[in-house]
Order: sequence, then C-alpha cells, then structure tokens
Amino acid sequence: MSAAPRTSILIVEDEGIIAHNIQELLTSLGYDAFAIAASADEAVARASERCPDAVLMDVHIKGKLDGIETAAIVHDRFDVPIIYLTAHADEATLERAKKTEPFGYLVKPVKAAELRSAIEIACYKHAMESRLRTRERWFTTTVQSIADAIVTVDLVGNVTFINQAAEKLLGMTLSEAKGRPARDVLRLHGDAVDDHETLWERVLRERKVIHIPEAQLDTGHGPMRLIADSAAPVMDNHELLGAVIVFRDITEQRNQERQLEIADRLTSLGTMAAGVAHEINNPLAVVLGNAELVMEYLVDSAQLGRPPVNGPEAHEMEREEAIDAQRQVLSAVSRITRIVSDLKAFSRTEPTRDSSVDVRNAIEWAVRSTAHEIRNRARLSTELKEVPRVDADETRLGQVLINLLINAAQAIAPGNVSANLISIATGSDAEGHVIIRVSDTGPGIPPELMRRIFEPFFTTKPVGVGTGLGLSICHGIVKSMGGTLAVESRLGEGTTFTLALPASVKEEQPAALAPGPDPAERHGRLLLIDDEEMMLQTLSRILCNHEVILSQDAREALELLAKDGDFDIIFCDLMMPRMNGMDFYEELLRTRPQLAHRVVFLTGGATTPRAVAFLQSVQNEQLRKPFNATMLRRKVQQLLASSKRS
Repeated sequence: MSAAPRTSILIVEDEGIIAHNIQELLTSLGYDAFAIAASADEAVARASERCPDAVLMDVHIKGKLDGIETAAIVHDRFDVPIIYLTAHADEATLERAKKTEPFGYLVKPVKAAELRSAIEIACYKHAMESRLRTRERWFTTTVQSIADAIVTVDLVGNVTFINQAAEKLLGMTLSEAKGRPARDVLRLHGDAVDDHETLWERVLRERKVIHIPEAQLDTGHGPMRLIADSAAPVMDNHELLGAVIVFRDITEQRNQERQLEIADRLTSLGTMAAGVAHEINNPLAVVLGNAELVMEYLVDSAQLGRPPVNGPEAHEMEREEAIDAQRQVLSAVSRITRIVSDLKAFSRTEPTRDSSVDVRNAIEWAVRSTAHEIRNRARLSTELKEVPRVDADETRLGQVLINLLINAAQAIAPGNVSANLISIATGSDAEGHVIIRVSDTGPGIPPELMRRIFEPFFTTKPVGVGTGLGLSICHGIVKSMGGTLAVESRLGEGTTFTLALPASVKEEQPAALAPGPDPAERHGRLLLIDDEEMMLQTLSRILCNHEVILSQDAREALELLAKDGDFDIIFCDLMMPRMNGMDFYEELLRTRPQLAHRVVFLTGGATTPRAVAFLQSVQNEQLRKPFNATMLRRKVQQLLASSKRS
C-alpha cells in the first residue's frame, strides 16, 4: 500500500539562509518543500512547473513586485492558499495583505508548531472553499439548465437572482434585474393574482408554498404570456432568507388544449348533425305548410267581389285558421332560431369573458342539443335543484355536459327506450360545491378500464365512433374551472359521472328593468344597407313608419352619404360581397367620422377572426339576425331617443 503524498510547499523568500532554514524545518515536519523562489517571476515559474498545495510568501522580496503583489498573481492563476511570512507586522502591511485574502500570516522567526498549524489550517480551509465553489458552480449550472424560469427575492422583495429561462421570458439579464423590486420585474395579472399583495409577499408573510395554476405575465416586449407558477419561502434553520418563484410559459400548451377542445366540439357537432337536421326539418315543415295556407287565404281574400264559396261562416273560419297558422309559423321559426343559436354558440371558437354561469341554463342547452341522440335509446330524467352560479365559460361547460350526455346515450343500444334511463341532476355538497350528476343504465365500464377512462385517445367505442378525446378534454376543462370530474360504474348497472364545481364568488348583477312603452313614438330617417334584396324589403316593411332609404351596395351607400348625410341611423350588414360592413365603417370613419357612431351592424354571426375582433373592438350597436319586428322597432326607438337626448 503506497503512502499518501506529502503536502507540497513553495517557499518565496529572497534571503537565502532564511529560505533554506525554512525548507529544512518543513522537511523535518514531513512536508515536501520542493522549491525556493527569490522573486515574483521565479515564483510564477516554479508554480507553473509544479502547482504547490500551499505557498509560504515573504512580504518583502526584491524586484519590481513585492510579496503581496506576487501573492495576488499566484493565487489568481493557480488557486493555491497563501501564507505570509514577514518580519514586520505594521498596520499598513496587514491592510494590504488582507486584500489578497491570505490563509495565514506568520511573523519571523517562525516556530515549528505555528508553521504546522498555519499550513494545516490553510490547506483544510482551501479544500473546503474549493469544495464549496464546486458545489456552487454545480448548483448554478443546474439552475441555469432548468427549463422553468426561476426568480429569487430577498426579504424586502428585491430580485437577487434569475436564471437563463427567466432572462429569456422576462426579456432582461440578471444584471438588469438584480436589486430591482420584483413587482417591476415580474408583472402578473389575472383572477388568481392579488393586486394588493404579490405572490412572494404572501409567501414571505405566510411562510408556505403557494401555487397559481394560471396567470398573465406582462413581459413588456410582446403580447401577454400565460404562465403557471409557484412560490416558496427560502429557509435556513427556521430563519427566513427570502422567497423563490418558479414559473413556466404555458401559452402554447393552453393554445393546443384550446384547439383540441374545438376539434372535439366539432366532432360532437358531426355526431349531432343528423339529429339537428331532423330537429330543424320538423318546424320547417310547419313553416312551409302554414305559410302556403296563409298565402291561399290571402289570395282568395284579395279577389274582391267574389262571394265566399261556402258562405260567410266558412270564410270567417278560414280567416281564424289563417291566423292560427300564422301563430304556428312564428312558433316554429322561434324553435328553428333557438336550434341555430345553440349550434352557433356550441361552435364558437372564441372564449367568452369571465362570467358566472346559470347551471340550469347550461343543462337545458345541453339537453336540447342532445335530445335527438337520446330519444331513441332511453327516457330522460332531470332533477334540477336550485344551485349557485359557477365561474365558467358557458360554451365550455356546455361542451362538458353535451359530451357526458352523448356518451351516456351511445352506451345504450337503441330500440328499448322504456327499459333504459339517462338522468341529470344538480345539487350541492357540504363544501358548497355545485354538483352535477349524469347517469345512465348502460352496460357499465369494466374495472380494469376505469383507471384509463380520462386518458387521451382511449375509447371503448367501435372504430369510427368518437376520437377518445372527449372525456380527457372534459377532465381538462373541469380542472381549469377549479373543479373535479369523477366516474363510478358497475357492470350491468350503468355509469355515473359526477361534476363538482366551486360556486361563483362574483355577485350576480340584478337584471335591468325593461323600459316601459314610450307614448311618443319617434320618426327618423334611416339608411338600410344589405346585399339581400328580400332582407331589405322585410326591413322596409317593418319600418314603414319611418323615412327609409335602401341600398344593396356599401360603395353606393358611401357615395350617397357623401352627398346626403342627414340620417339618424345607418343599418349595415356586416358580411357583403363587394364591400363588407367593416370596410364600409372604416371608410366612413375616415371620410365622414361624424356619421360613424350612427352605424348599427346587422350580423348573422362573425365567421372570420377579423370579424370577431372587429365586433369586439367597435362601440357601435349590433343587432344579431334573426330578429323580429318588435325587437327591431324597439331598437330604432331606443336609438332615436338617445340621439335626441344627445
């Protein structure tokens, strides 16, 4: 077994006799005093040939550089501990020596015990510091390599460190961020963010880990980014040192989840298409049949001088039937309008602004949308107790409910309606959560498949029926709303999905009172722009009590307005072939800005991203098709009254 290598020492001393005496003393103490140097250049050369474990440095050596200057060079270049030797211990020399961070300071003549102690302590301390620096480098490298952004703050909330991921996301370097208030560096917004107390301030106060599933980060150099973050206190033996915030950019993840939701919604629309066609065709048949009967009656009545074929009584009966038929037409049109409205809402791709949702309305919408799928498979039971509103996007909540109802229906084979039941019920639990249960009496789910039920692309349905994304997406939607989605099932007995959502904390706004009838009906001058001739004729008939000018072309309307701008209201269709309503409005805003605020947009629904953004950005009134005569006349009166007050 070989002996451990001896500690190597380089002696820097320009007095030859003293240098050799120290060398002999070191050798007698068991050290390897392998070289003596008399100047700075010689010391650097000897250290380059063989890096020592420690250097004994005389403070006063001959040459351009003294011992203190030489020590600084050797320490920086070779990272070895320096022990000073001097015959002088004056205050000025000590102050100079301290700046080079020496590991010892001995006054000549040196005693053996003092020399051994100084060398052993210096080598041990240097080894510990080297190990600490290695750990710090490893820690820094590790932190810099982490993909998540990391920001640390001190007790007053000033930034002490950010890693490379944070630099990239925040658009600033560590040197730019260090020492600044974290409020200025990490600008967060969102429902989960308290405007009065930052995340890290709360952590420093409560001394516990806090998670925020989603917040908006204002980077100052582009659009808002969505982040998920958490913050934790930094403790050392129960002493609070600061806080660390870890966050990651989830913008693309949320966009992808949104696209999957939309794809799943469109898949559901495909499943619903055949049933929706049936739902529309029934009232459409009512409209066509009754409209023809009413037309026949009107044609007969218009033939003046022709006596009733079956007498006055029969003629009066025909008139009553025509009135009743017209009522059925209006009812059927209302039903078609509701079906189309439900489909438009379900296919909407833009999320609504944060709002509280009436759970009953969402359930009734989902039931209407899936009635055709359930009708031939099972009876439908609803038990809707009064529950609080929930904070959600109504379309996304409807998507969850529609998916659960379609799944329940597809689990039951058609043809035996009386023997099967699909039920949906609402209630509340002890914690105040809103509970929605969707149950079916289908075959149930095998226990070995239950744990995979919410996995993406997992499905027990036959090929071509579903994508396997529905339940996974439902689970994600519910989780994003702060809720849970659970499933219970027994083979041969059926399945129950339980949806739990936190009740809304927002105060419900009281419904505005409907304005009473205005005894003084106002008459105005109106310009109607729409490329559909029948639509213009219909509008003109409804608004016959006003002075109405019609135009089928937005460019022609602009030419008219350039000559005659004396219109109280300008109704303009949003989507037209030659010039659409958006371009018409922008041109009017440029040429006749005083008329732009009088434009009311008629729209059957925004079908392009530009149209969606446009309708969200303008302050003008909007009237969505279809609308009835009463609604249109009331809107005109409201606008005329408002313009008179102005």
